[in-house]
Amino acid sequence: MRSTLLAVLLAAISMLAPVSQASVLGSAQNWADGVGQNLTNIYDHGNSDLFVSGYTWHDPSTYTAAKRATLNSHAWGLGWGKHLVDANGNDQMVYAMVFSDSHRNAEPVVGYTKQWLWNPVGKLKFGAGYTAGITSRADIFNNIPFPIALPLLSVSYGRFTLYGTFLPKVSNTLNNGNVAFFFARYAFH
Repeated sequence: MRSTLLAVLLAAISMLAPVSQASVLGSAQNWADGVGQNLTNIYDHGNSDLFVSGYTWHDPSTYTAAKRATLNSHAWGLGWGKHLVDANGNDQMVYAMVFSDSHRNAEPVVGYTKQWLWNPVGKLKFGAGYTAGITSRADIFNNIPFPIALPLLSVSYGRFTLYGTFLPKVSNTLNNGNVAFFFARYAFH
């Protein structure tokens, strides 16, 4: 099955129109420059934020009761960031945070978030988007930093926002994945 999938993928790639290496490298450079300018703009012109983390949920259908009893669901931590609301009323932010992971080890994360916001009434807003960044964990790659990209939902009222993200199961092994992580933001306007 794996070799069939690889063969189909290689066949599809070979049918694509030829592109020069210089064109690909130039496009990648333009993309990287645009990302860098956007992050710098958020940092230079954004409003400061304080982050507080506090809860991690481990899916009972993925973890045994004995394993869940050993895991930390109090993911206390702090962070700082900056956010910028764009012309459409959507939110982008850069942040750095450190919190207690499921095994009570410090987990640092730095990243970027993009959220599309809906404002149904008054100061109440709902958001959906993603976060992408770099983290490191003692139980994954022995604290060697690695990239993350996760979905992100939020509900906010005024300056306070509650965020939730979900880390899906990546294998069929027991006691792995399906974890929800919650944290809050206070925006200093």
